[in-house]
Formats: sequence, C-alpha cells, structure tokens
Amino acid sequence: MRKDMERVFVFTIVIIFGFSNINFGQNEFLEVNGKKIEIFTSGLENNRDNKPVIVFENGMACKLEIWKSIIKEVSKTSAVFSYNRPRIGESENDSLPPTTGHIINNLRTMLLEKGLKPPYLFISHSFGGAYIRSYAAKYPNEIAGLIFVDPIDFTKKKGDGDLPYLEIGLTQHQIDSMFAKPYKDFKEKLYAEMPNFYVEEVKISSQLTNTEFRECDSIPLPDVPVHFIKAGGYPKTPDDRGETIFDKEKLFRIDEFLKMKRWIALLFPLRYGKLFYSSSSGHYVQKDDPELIISSIKLALSDYEKIRNEKLIN
Repeated sequence: MRKDMERVFVFTIVIIFGFSNINFGQNEFLEVNGKKIEIFTSGLENNRDNKPVIVFENGMACKLEIWKSIIKEVSKTSAVFSYNRPRIGESENDSLPPTTGHIINNLRTMLLEKGLKPPYLFISHSFGGAYIRSYAAKYPNEIAGLIFVDPIDFTKKKGDGDLPYLEIGLTQHQIDSMFAKPYKDFKEKLYAEMPNFYVEEVKISSQLTNTEFRECDSIPLPDVPVHFIKAGGYPKTPDDRGETIFDKEKLFRIDEFLKMKRWIALLFPLRYGKLFYSSSSGHYVQKDDPELIISSIKLALSDYEKIRNEKLIN
C-alpha cells in the first residue's frame, strides 16, 4: 500500500461548495499524477473503523450527479465517496487510457488519501461494473460487497455475442454479414464525432476480452454480498421503426436472459448473492427505480454485518 501511495503523488485541494444540483455533502478536487479529479463525499461523520464505506463507480462517460438521490439517502448512516473519472465532468484529462488497472489504482489512492479505509461496498452502473470487478480481483480483502447496476456484461467471452442471434434463428453467415462492414463504419463514425472522454471508454470496453481483464475474471468473487440489478425495460430507439429479419425486442429478451444466466453462475458459490429484476426500469435504474438500489445497499450492509459477526464468533 505504501508503495502504491509513493508512486502516485496526491494532495488535496478542498473547495467546499455545492454542485448546482446537489445541495449536501462536499465537493473537492484531489490531484493525482498532477491532474485534478473531481470527487463528492457525504456522510463522513459516519466513517468508523471496520464500517463499510459506500463507493460509487459511474457508467460510461457518466457524471456522479446521476447518483444524487441515492447518495442523499445512504449517506445518512454511512460515509459515501463518488467521483468523475479523468476527462469527465470537471476532472482533468490525464492523457492515459482508462484501463481497469489505471482507474482502480486512481480510485484506491483517492480513497486512502481521504482517510476512507476499507472495507468498501462498491456500487457500479453499466461500464463501471468492469472497474469494480477488477478491484475485487486485485484487492479482495478490501471488499465489503459489490452491487452491479445493469452492468456491462463483463462475463461475456469471445463468441458469446453471437449466441442471441443464433438462438433467434439467424445463421452464422447472416450474423457475420450483418456486422462486418456496418460495425466497422459505425465505430469510425463514432470515434470521429463523439467527445474524447466517450471514445476512450468505448475503446477500453471493446477490450474486456483481452488478457488483462480475463486474468481478473478468472479470480473468484470474494464471499461477500454481491448483487446484480437488471433493468428489464426494452429500450425504444428511432431505428426500431425499420424492418429487420428478426424481432428486435425478442432478441433483446434473449440477450438479457443469457446475461443473467452467466451472472447467476457467479453467485452460486456465494452465501449472500442476489439478483434483482426491475421489469419497468430502463438502463438508468438510478433514475427509474432508485429505491431498488437503496434497498440493495441496505441489504448488502446488513448481510456484511452478519459475515463480520460470524468471523468474530469463530
């Protein structure tokens, strides 16, 4: 730990003011490797030894404000830490690819600099799930629990992406033809038109099957409360009006079911693994069903306390 701290020079610039849409807690900037990172903390008066700190990890290119109502509630009884990754919000560009290794090292450094020691209960959304999964693989003894809110499918392996199309009745030739040139053109257009902070994370998300992440994925989850929260609302988009050779909503349902099967397999060895399904919520469960996430956090904290008491007795 000391070595990690020495490698990354950190000092704190404290600015006490509220976000325009968050009127509680404290907004600060931590300087990591010479670049400012925007953080928001709340409920620090609740910080105690061996009491889990609640840490939020945002989705792809998302800002911390999206957790507003949830932070406000859970910080009444727990210390809470949230932040914007480099390039996002007011966080400066550190010119480094947002790999899982880089981001979790930054995060761990900031938490320790703020005096927020483990254990940590991590709550992630979407692409943030890959980061907290990697943190749990590298620092399993620091984890009090993991809550994945409609996460990117970090369990997907090479070839799994074709499975929903095969199950709906397409041939492998049809799948290959459908995604060859159009997908390449889409990526090039995306990279040319989208902001840099978004592009960099899209590039990293496409590398989740590489050696670095697969090594993390091969390490079992720690036996702590682990929750998956799945959004079941079908995302309507303008191109749904166009004709296709398959039923788009049916494909969506098949794909989601296959994801949940892989997630449940991760929960089998755990004593406190849970899967929640919100049938009407869209991808941003924080907005559509915040009470579900709040309930998940409270339940995870309660189950972690059971685990801790068991260890004390034994």
